[in-house]
Amino acid sequence: MDQTVLLLLTVSGITASMSEIVVVEEGSDATLPCSLGNNDSIKQKVFDWKKDGQEGRQEVFIYARGDYYGKGMDGQDQQFRGRVFHFAEELKNGNASITIRDTIVADSGNYTCIFPDFDPHRKYYVWLTVHYILKDRSAENIPGKS
Repeated sequence: MDQTVLLLLTVSGITASMSEIVVVEEGSDATLPCSLGNNDSIKQKVFDWKKDGQEGRQEVFIYARGDYYGKGMDGQDQQFRGRVFHFAEELKNGNASITIRDTIVADSGNYTCIFPDFDPHRKYYVWLTVHYILKDRSAENIPGKS
């Protein structure tokens, strides 16, 4: 199934707030878009992706002037470790998008991309829906099953 995206854009003063909806099937990759809207490099900037959860905000991905989770930084929520990647080659074009690989239904929810280097902070919102796929799971290793 191809990824479905809906874009809504509102501008308030100098803070842009973009809302998008991304819909994917379980097990596929989901790209969550985020950009300042210009082609200015963000290689020496900070952007932080968070997910609203039942127990507060989860750390999904952070990029801080060349450091990020998995490369010099700790603190990423266990649910996302090893599954979230940014587009390093696109930082020069202002692209702070991320991809969540091998999505699970629990990845569904509201994500925020924050640029804290700006005053006021710039925030972009993405709602991700991961659809559960009905499939034969008899070959999967299920705990307690002999």
